[in-house]
Amino acid sequence: MNDICEEQVLSDLVVVKRSGQRVSFNGTKIAIAIKKAFDNVDVDISLKKVNKVYEDVLCYIKNNYATRKTINVEDIQDIIETKLKENKFYDVYQAFSDYRIKRAASRKAFSIKQQHKFVRAIERIINENKSVIGKPNDILLDFGKTISCEYTKAYVLDNKFVRAHDDGSIYIHNLDYFNLGNLSSTHLKFDNVINNNFPLDLIQMAINAKSEIDGEITLSKFDYILVPELISRFKSELKNAIEAYLNIEGFCEYVDVSKIEELIDKENTLNINIDVFDSILLNKRVRELIVLAYNASYKKTIEWLSAGIKQLLLHLNNNFQENKKYSISLGTNDSYEGNLINSCYVKQLLEVDYLKNLTTIFKIRKNNNIELYNKIVETIASGKNVALSFIESSYNDDAENEVEYFSNGRRIFENELYDSRSSIGRMIVASVSVNMGRLGFEYKNKSLKDFYLEFDGMLELAKNVLLSIFENMGNKYKENYRFVFNNNILDDDKLENGQKIRKILKKGALNIELVGLFECVINLEEDLEKQKELLLKILKFANEKVSKFIDESRLNFIISETSKSRPLKKLMDLDKAIYGIKKGVSDKPNYSRIDRLFNYKDDINNDFKYIGKYQKMLSGGCLIEIELPKNISCNKISDMINLAIDSDIGFLKMMVKR
Repeated sequence: MNDICEEQVLSDLVVVKRSGQRVSFNGTKIAIAIKKAFDNVDVDISLKKVNKVYEDVLCYIKNNYATRKTINVEDIQDIIETKLKENKFYDVYQAFSDYRIKRAASRKAFSIKQQHKFVRAIERIINENKSVIGKPNDILLDFGKTISCEYTKAYVLDNKFVRAHDDGSIYIHNLDYFNLGNLSSTHLKFDNVINNNFPLDLIQMAINAKSEIDGEITLSKFDYILVPELISRFKSELKNAIEAYLNIEGFCEYVDVSKIEELIDKENTLNINIDVFDSILLNKRVRELIVLAYNASYKKTIEWLSAGIKQLLLHLNNNFQENKKYSISLGTNDSYEGNLINSCYVKQLLEVDYLKNLTTIFKIRKNNNIELYNKIVETIASGKNVALSFIESSYNDDAENEVEYFSNGRRIFENELYDSRSSIGRMIVASVSVNMGRLGFEYKNKSLKDFYLEFDGMLELAKNVLLSIFENMGNKYKENYRFVFNNNILDDDKLENGQKIRKILKKGALNIELVGLFECVINLEEDLEKQKELLLKILKFANEKVSKFIDESRLNFIISETSKSRPLKKLMDLDKAIYGIKKGVSDKPNYSRIDRLFNYKDDINNDFKYIGKYQKMLSGGCLIEIELPKNISCNKISDMINLAIDSDIGFLKMMVKR
């Protein structure tokens, strides 16, 4: 039987479920069932073994059901057991057989399908934790997450969404949490948080918000939000110092100290010209004392600032919570105080160890302060966890608002509900990934027209999942949250008690991510340059589709690329089980990002040109990481930054090998 006829057998075959329902044959479900059986007996399974059994099962069905129209679910499971025994995977066979018996008992005990699924979830978390070595609270958290996830799959989401997630066609992020109301990655405003308790109040607010945000928290425009307290702190120090210095030498009775304090209150900078006090200074010695007081106050304020920044960096990095990622953005405040904050921040960053859980995002412009720019380059050369946001790229530039990124390259800027673009105070409401790698496997050597037709359907599916999640979360009330909606989210001051948060979530972003773009294009096209051009066409198609979603819904849909390791690995493992391990495509632990199309050595100018084009197409951004040699010079790093600016790149991480 030739390949075409064999495929026709499977496409024509109808599966009869236990309920009597008839559905089209889906080989993916068989691969997943086999993989789960292997997972139960071997943590480090060989996916080659899974694929071997899967291919044997398909071959048997093709040969023995060519003249039949239907096949029962139980028959498929019998065939799986037979092939496991024939391949001498006896322990896996036993696990699969035991699983069937348990499922039969569960179905008998619970007539409602959702209840049966829920019991299955409880059994799974118990089995998974039998050999887990961990703290009781961590294991309890895993229990809660699994129950929440399975409840959501059984009772909240449409079954077609759950099937697509389970078979690896899509990946629904935040599945453990969204039904509980946890928000996703958020640029908090942190209004009125910086005060004389800096950094303790800011640290506490960030940590408190983490209990309601499952994702990254960004402290945006750090070099702006700290300025008022910095000035207030300095003025207070200066007043106290002047009074103390004058009192020591007995001048307080003769100098109008209250008048000096009035003059200080009128200043709105640390860079005070001593000449403003000339009209009330008695003599040269009094002036000298004022200068001494100024210098001492300035020094003390800088020490306070430096110590506060260091404490903030270390506390956020060491905040041991799940999904404990934070980022801080800064670099564009060119005022006297802004330069001080940036300078102190970089100095502290260079002094502390590598911060794994806290990324610093430096904003880069063509006219950057040269001293600060050189220090930023030094942080890269020294191997710190930093990223660069090029705020003047064609798709980031805005006269009134600075674009903000998350550390994974995710970007929220456009806002359909307002004329102006914005990032601060907005969140990614939810994310759903589309498995592009699988589409590449399915349509290798096939019609691109059919590829785009199925891709269109997958984007529609992702959109509908996101709309469902949006409706679910939008029904939460302000009272469900203690910290986040406390003047930290865009327009949350308009949200009254008893109101649903839907109108606030509308200002957030619904994120459609693409997984396995790299593997998709190398499956569909062999020539490297043509792969790069094909990727542009795929992104153009996706971008146009998402624009339609925005017009239809008046919600902020964005398109981005997945960078999280969990979906990259999970979807790759499922596809290995189905398609086997293909050299140069799936012979690795997980799907790759599009930056793996380039080596940044042979023709970095051309590489950066394409990166700029890709990022322009991805309204939600993508992560581009370039690994640098340990001995790279600052001049070489600076040249790459300048090339990135010229290439219209929006976000970039350059990581020195550690």
